[in-house]
Amino acid sequence: MRFEDLSRGPLQTLNRLPKALIVIGLAAFLVGGLLLPSGIGAILLMLLGLFLSWLIALSWPILPPASRAMRVVTVALVFGAAWLRLTGRG
Repeated sequence: MRFEDLSRGPLQTLNRLPKALIVIGLAAFLVGGLLLPSGIGAILLMLLGLFLSWLIALSWPILPPASRAMRVVTVALVFGAAWLRLTGRG
């Protein structure tokens, strides 16, 4: 079974949610990850990074190279922030 086929169900569920709820949820994970204590914050940021990685993997074939680079840098920054939170440096 292909990755896209496995993702169909979760994507349909996300598509039924109000768009504002998704944006608020992502913002909550980011803000919570940056402001909550190190361990919890790192977990929230890693979950956010995994979610964004999943979306990038799904859209990768149709993205132009500049968009690919920008999205990879964004995910790398999220995982970097998670690492800093986990090690107590951030």
